[in-house]
Amino acid sequence: MRNDDLTVDEATVIAEHARSGALDLQDPEVRKVVEQANRVLVRTQMWGEERSPKLRRRRRIIAVGALVMVLVWVAALIGPLAVHFG
Repeated sequence: MRNDDLTVDEATVIAEHARSGALDLQDPEVRKVVEQANRVLVRTQMWGEERSPKLRRRRRIIAVGALVMVLVWVAALIGPLAVHFG
């Protein structure tokens, strides 16, 4: 974790305060911190709290595999139509 990153607990507290309206989001510095907290929470939801390269690689492989399946399915659907009408 980089030195300037927030912890998950800090990000959760900041996001809750922002949602409740306790923070002045008109202030650019406060808005930056709230945006950083939201990024930390989204990253945590996506990749988990632990930054594990092995887990990240596994999830990327799954995402790429799903994308390839969808592309093959679309090609199988459109291919015959293109041949028939082309």
